[in-house]
Amino acid sequence: MQATLQKQAKKVIDNLPEDKLKVVIDFMGYLQAKEKIPNALTRATFRKTDAGKELTTYKNVDDMFRKLGI
Repeated sequence: MQATLQKQAKKVIDNLPEDKLKVVIDFMGYLQAKEKIPNALTRATFRKTDAGKELTTYKNVDDMFRKLGI
């Protein structure tokens, strides 16, 4: 069965235009990517912000830049 699927996939890939082949390759990379698990600090931060704690708000983008010292 796997050999048949590989042959079918090769036939499809061989006939794809380059721009569509790039999309397929990118998608295949996405499927093969390892799941990234957030570290303890990131998980704790998510819990706080999901609960509405330790959030910083700004009136507008100028206010944000001013408070950030940018």
